[in-house]
Parts: sequence; C-alpha cells; structure tokens
Amino acid sequence: MHHQSLYRAVLACFAPLAVAGTVHAAPLDDLRAEIAAQKARLEKLEELLTATAATSSAATKKAEEATKKADEASKTAQAAAAAEPAKSKGLSMPDGLTIYGIIDAGVEYGNYGQGSRARIQSGLGSASRLGFKGARDFGDDLTAYFQLEAGVSVDNGQNTGHSSNVSNPGQGNASSASVNSTGVAIFSRNTFLGLNSKTFGDLRFGRDYAPIYSITSISDPFTIGGATAFRLWSSAAASRFDNAVFYATPRLAGFQGNIAYSAGMENNSRADVGVTGGAPGNSNTGPEGEGKGVSASLTYANGPLFVGAGYLDYAKMGTVTAPATENAHRKAWNLAATYDLKFAKLYGQFLHGEDTQEGAAVYKSLDRNIWWVGAAVPFMERHTVRAVYGHLDDRLSTDRDSDHYGVGYEFALDKQTDVYAYYAKVTNKNGGQNSLCAGGTCQGYDKDSGLPPNFSPTSLMLGGRYRF
Repeated sequence: MHHQSLYRAVLACFAPLAVAGTVHAAPLDDLRAEIAAQKARLEKLEELLTATAATSSAATKKAEEATKKADEASKTAQAAAAAEPAKSKGLSMPDGLTIYGIIDAGVEYGNYGQGSRARIQSGLGSASRLGFKGARDFGDDLTAYFQLEAGVSVDNGQNTGHSSNVSNPGQGNASSASVNSTGVAIFSRNTFLGLNSKTFGDLRFGRDYAPIYSITSISDPFTIGGATAFRLWSSAAASRFDNAVFYATPRLAGFQGNIAYSAGMENNSRADVGVTGGAPGNSNTGPEGEGKGVSASLTYANGPLFVGAGYLDYAKMGTVTAPATENAHRKAWNLAATYDLKFAKLYGQFLHGEDTQEGAAVYKSLDRNIWWVGAAVPFMERHTVRAVYGHLDDRLSTDRDSDHYGVGYEFALDKQTDVYAYYAKVTNKNGGQNSLCAGGTCQGYDKDSGLPPNFSPTSLMLGGRYRF
C-alpha cells in the first residue's frame, strides 16, 4: 500500500515533463530511466516491508503463546497448592484412608431428683467421636474396607462406653473369650472389616449397629442426640451387636434388606445357668448362650419417603439363677418412617419389646410399647427447629407409663459447625423411674444413680458441635 502511494506521487511530479512538447528527446529518455529506477527501488522496498511485517507478526504470536502457557502453568500450580496444602508441606494421607469425627461439648442444667445442677458435658448434641475409615478398590465391583470408631469424652479426655448385646466392654468387662482381650473398649462405637459389591451386597464382621437400631436413628428428629426420646426406646431393644456378622443386600427399586447374627459372649461353657461373665476377670464361664441372637430390617427409600421395619431376638445379659433355666430373652420389632416436605421433615417410630425367661418366678419381666412423632423445620438457610413427643406404654400390671417432650434449636455457623439449645423432660407415674438421654451418650441419671420414683427429670443443654 505504501509503495503504491509513493509511486503515484512520483508519477504526478514527473508527468508534466513527460508530455511537455518543448522538452527535448534526450532529457525525456533520462527522465523515463529515472522513473523506472525509482519504480524498482519501490518494489524492493515493498518486499522488505512485507518480510519485516511477517517476521514481526510471527514473533509477536510466539510471545503471546509463551505468555499464555506461562499463565496457565502458574494457575495450575496455584490451584494444586490450594487444593492439597498437606502435600505441599510433605504431609499426606495414604490413598483410601480417612480420619473423621465429631467434637461436641457444652453445658447441661438439669434436675434428676436431687436438686438442679450444672454440668460440663461432652456429646450433648451428638456423641463425640474419633474415627478411621479405609477402603481399597480391587475393580470388578469389589471393595474392601474397615472402620475403627472411638467414643471420646471431651470434658475429661476419657473414652466413652456404648452398650451392646453383651456385657458392656466400655465398663471393663471382657466381651468374649479371647485371651488377649483387656475388657476395655478403645473403639467402643463401631469396629469392623468388610467387603462390598454392588452386585452381591455388603458383608462385614465385628461390632456395628443392629439393623433394628439403624432404622431408629434415621427416624429420630434428633438422630439419637440432644432431646431424643431414645432412652425410652433402648429400654426395650438393643443398639449394637458384638462378635457379629452383618449382611446388606444391594438396593433394588428402593428396597434393601439387612441381617446380623451375633455369637454372643462366646463363653467356653455348656452351662445354661450361671453368673454373667463368670468369676471376676474370667469371661470363660457363665451362661453359654449369653448375647447370642439375630436382628434384621427391611427398608424402602424413594425420593422424600423412607419406611422401614426391624426385628430383634437375643439372649440378654444378666444373672441367671435357679429356678430359671435360661437367660432372659428379649424380642422386639419396630416400624419407622420419615417424609421430607422440603420446608419440614416428619418423623415417626413404633417399637414393641418384651423380656421373658423360662423357669423364672416371673416369666415376663417386660412388656411395653414405645412410640414417638417429631419434626425438623429448617428456615433462613442456617436455622433449624426440632421437636419430638414420645410415649412409653407399660403393658404389665405395674402400668408405669412415661411421656417424653423434647425441643431444640440449631444455628449453623457453616456446613461443619453449629451451636444449639435443647430441652427435654420425661414424666413418670405409678412408681416409674424412666429417664432421659441428655445428649448423644444418654448422660441422664437413671434409677441406679439417684432418680426417685415418680420424678420427672428435666434437662436444658447448650453447646456446640464441630464435624470433620
């Protein structure tokens, strides 16, 4: 473009001379030669400008590409550093291993018949815990996994005991005939090893929730914590199985079945009559079948609806003395349901439980129905209000019925942390001494720790909870 404009300008300057009739022939030839020379110079200048422009464009493009690559590399490095700060410091978790838990603590102000008093408590909203999970995928639809979960008491640093179908190892009683068992449960909550297949189901061995309990925690608006009515429920059922094998079927059209079998105390004895646990420090004597039993459940979950039915049958722990010819035997069944309306979630539970003992002076020592209804209402993103009403119907002639009232408020600081306030009360009549849980580890005082007959215990719980 530039050389064409220059060429036209030169022609404009010399054109009059070319056409002037007075110009001699020799000067005209010289002029024409000069014009040709200028034209040649302009063409060379054009070629030079074109080459220079091409070289400059290529260099600029290469520089832009190099800058873009450098920016992308910098962003990738920054993202990796932000996503994996532990690795950047040389600290990393092995593949498949997870550390998790709940740290929960607060203040309880309660009255259990010996005057109102305040206590610093752990696990008022949820039982505090520290757990380890591991999973290894072998492909071909098979995964091996394990879990070790310890109960932690934040207020004094001790581990917490959680009962099961055998003598409570958290209290120092050996729970099986294993010669290397100390009798004190470090991982007192759940401890198991398993194999999972989406095609064939899930199989695990160890200590875990009995299926009848698993559908109970789902159908409790407090998830067995805070102002829960669980203490009434646990008086007629069982929450965990020791020395057990558990199987869960694959989910099919929303349905799933679970079954668990416990070998019980695994005593080296053929006797049906004796003292539970045998002589102090010796778990190899005592009733042969103590703790042995089965639990099962069938559930259906689809969208907002969950329904489940559970069953329990096991030989209870307890002293077996003549004329009794067997352990006390507990049977229970329950129905559970929840429905999520989005603006509120509804909960319901019904349980029937009874204890019998062949040969005992009193064949049926427990016969009761327990039910509750509840709701959880979230609002304004961070707030949740919970409530439950439960009733224990004593079907024996003693007629020691109880009512349970529980309300609660939670404020979420973020997705992992919240603060809460719960209030619970249990009423008793006809000499009844039923108590309340006061949190996820059922810390309410009961009849064995100073609760008078007919007294209505109350508890106000204020605390915070951090999940990780």
